[in-house]
Amino acid sequence: MKCKVTFRHMKASDSIREYVEDKVSKLDRLLNEDKSEVHVVVSVEKLQQIAHFELIISGALRVRADDKSENIYSSIDVAVDKMVSQVKRYRSKIRDHHRGEAHKLREVPYQVIHLPKTGEEELEAKLNLPQVIRHDRMVAQEMHLNDAVVQMDVLNSDFLVFTDSDSQKMNVMYRLPDGQFGLIETQSS
Repeated sequence: MKCKVTFRHMKASDSIREYVEDKVSKLDRLLNEDKSEVHVVVSVEKLQQIAHFELIISGALRVRADDKSENIYSSIDVAVDKMVSQVKRYRSKIRDHHRGEAHKLREVPYQVIHLPKTGEEELEAKLNLPQVIRHDRMVAQEMHLNDAVVQMDVLNSDFLVFTDSDSQKMNVMYRLPDGQFGLIETQSS
């Protein structure tokens, strides 16, 4: 598992880096994933020592945890414990729901399109098509609607692209401002 530690508003410390890497090894033993990575941001704001962890599992699942306290080592401990409990909860839900089933994944390409808005750029836009400024692929994991809601809570994300296991169609679930969820179901034309 890759581990990247970033220090903000404080000097980089090898002892803190080694402590974080030691704690991350707990997650590595729990996951047994080759393609997972952890991004850790250790920072100081006023009198608070902050540890923010983001675990990315196989590019498909993101788990975040953070903690603030007066001691950076206790912040790291609490944040890692939060991540461990989130990963265990997610794994048990998946294991209980999909016993005997292999996860079916579908890779979805998406693009970010840039539409120029200034006067000079508007003239260029009339002559040219919009420009693709970012092209990426995302994995649409097969799951039920209830699992999609759980994964959005685990990821703390505003949207999730997934394949509905009942209809085998790609769906997008998004969080509304009032905390409820919306669902976009795709159809073939």
